[in-house]
Amino acid sequence: MDVSKAAERVVIDIEAELLHWEQVIQRGGLTGLDHNFRQLRPTLKFSYDAYLAWRGQVLIELESVLKCSYDRQVDPRMRLDWFYAERVVQAVWLRLGGDSCVEFQQVEVVQ
Repeated sequence: MDVSKAAERVVIDIEAELLHWEQVIQRGGLTGLDHNFRQLRPTLKFSYDAYLAWRGQVLIELESVLKCSYDRQVDPRMRLDWFYAERVVQAVWLRLGGDSCVEFQQVEVVQ
């Protein structure tokens, strides 16, 4: 086993993360997003998958790739307009300590 690769692995407890966001959303903690948790859940899950896939890359440089992936991967009936989805992606990446050069639409998370 390559030890350097093992050090790069990231494990995310998705159920704990979704519970965190459910609580944040119940408190009205995502400013600019008037969606309930059920509406945001598919986008949240996509955001975590995207973080794992592109971790370490500059988020703003991935915007078009993320939008195409989002359109392909998330059921159209559950998909948010990209204007809102990108805010969710940004919030998740910031929570995970991702790229600090995020320049999508600014989203404020009230804890």
